[in-house]
Amino acid sequence: MAENGKQLRCAIYTRKSTEEGLEKEFNSLDAQHEACAAYILSQAHEGWTRLADRYDDGGCSGGNMERPALKRLLADVAAGQVDVVVVYKIDRLTRSLADFAKIVDTFDAADCSFVSVTQSFNTTSSMGRLTLNVLLSFAQFEREVAAERIRDKIAASKKRGMWMGGPVPLGYEVQNRKLRVVEKEAETVRDIMRRYLKSDGVPSLVDELERVGIVSKRRKMRDGSIKGGTPFRRGALAHLLSNRIYLGQITHKGHAYDGEHAAIVNEGLFEQVQKRLAEHRSGQHRKAQKAELSILVGRIFDEHCRPMSPCHTSNHGKRYRYYASVPRDGSSEKAIRFRAGDIENAVVSALVHHLNNPTELMSALTHLDDKSKQDVIIRASTYSDRLRKGDARQKREMISSLDLRVLVGPQNIQASIDTNPFLDVADASRSEIQRSHFEIATLPATNTHGSCLKLDPPSGSRTTKNDALLDLLARAFDARDRLASMNEEDVKALPIRKRRHMERTARLSYLAPDIVVAIMDGEQPAHLSARKLVRAASLPLDWAAQRRMLLQD
Repeated sequence: MAENGKQLRCAIYTRKSTEEGLEKEFNSLDAQHEACAAYILSQAHEGWTRLADRYDDGGCSGGNMERPALKRLLADVAAGQVDVVVVYKIDRLTRSLADFAKIVDTFDAADCSFVSVTQSFNTTSSMGRLTLNVLLSFAQFEREVAAERIRDKIAASKKRGMWMGGPVPLGYEVQNRKLRVVEKEAETVRDIMRRYLKSDGVPSLVDELERVGIVSKRRKMRDGSIKGGTPFRRGALAHLLSNRIYLGQITHKGHAYDGEHAAIVNEGLFEQVQKRLAEHRSGQHRKAQKAELSILVGRIFDEHCRPMSPCHTSNHGKRYRYYASVPRDGSSEKAIRFRAGDIENAVVSALVHHLNNPTELMSALTHLDDKSKQDVIIRASTYSDRLRKGDARQKREMISSLDLRVLVGPQNIQASIDTNPFLDVADASRSEIQRSHFEIATLPATNTHGSCLKLDPPSGSRTTKNDALLDLLARAFDARDRLASMNEEDVKALPIRKRRHMERTARLSYLAPDIVVAIMDGEQPAHLSARKLVRAASLPLDWAAQRRMLLQD
């Protein structure tokens, strides 16, 4: 085999599919290596010499090339450090025809030969390649048949309710290859599910569990290391909440079967959690919320008679609603956009004021006698009181009954209502529809999204309390108290992002007292939002400077 007495450097490659038995003093890899070494020794007269390095892959499948020793061997072959690769059987090198073609290309490029101890091949000849391909076809077929057999066994076992291994879920331990309930962990699982039903969703529950110290299951690995015992992540928590194993079931390809293990949660609690998860996935709760809150949908138009439809944007988990008109195709008119809460509050407040103003209301009902006018005033006042105290759904129904129309102009907002709901049957039957008009002033402004009008509340008028601002203030004072209670080591031990977030939030607790009181009373300027407060580049300590930055538009 050697030409002109050339020494051929031989590398031995061994592989075993599973880790079973590798801990023995003399295992399958050693047996393969010994057989290959003996074969190389028998070819010593041909100049074969065995390299000292071993290329052993224990617990690696032959169906792919993701094997550390194989990668190292191919790198050495490509570097010209190996002349012959020796294996016990061809399927030890690979069981894939596609992978074998790649390996042979590497061997050919480096002028490296390939030898199987139990099968006589010469890869430099076409007949040798054909024979190898035939054997590899059978090796690949054998691997695929074995995989199908294993899959069928797993499917049959799961249909019988048997647990087939894998990470042990929180709430259970393994005894004699069966799941047994760990009561302390089981109560934690039930507590997590109950907390989820009260939370705003998986992300908020992740934060809550980390805050109260509930962590994932601790698992001891084969090498003795410990995994788990860390705060839940969204994916792991969502899997726990939807895992039917806690109902005493085993799942396989979308089907659930009664398991051999005991259930941890009852079916009622589990189904409530699944219903909530489905709502969050499909966005049904958001659609319902949107339909309930958008009280002006279908009733507000811009100056070009384009309907202003509800829309929203999200930022850092916060949802911001708007009413916006969409430019027509080919139209040069810019879009009009309003913050939903601002325009809804302004329209409702103006409507309440209008219904309580007899002079404005009677201007559309001049044909009525004094008695009918007095009845209209009383009914309108009752309507006003109900509108002021009602929730979003009730406001929407009352606005619909009044057939409210809102037209957003360049400088103001014109609105009108049908007065017939305030008339008795006799008056309404002999009168045409009479509409009463009222107005809300606005200030024009522009941004990259097109024309965006700002409300111009009358002097001394009261702005509705802003829940986002109130929540931000509460979190600011809470963050300051938490930081004040920590020593320097505790603060440094916090994750960098969390520490910076707490520090940015805490600085908002140093607002001027009159600004804090204005926010708490709902008397802050309409343009002061939680987003503007958070995005303040640097909050000055000087209260006068704070007022100039935050109170002046």
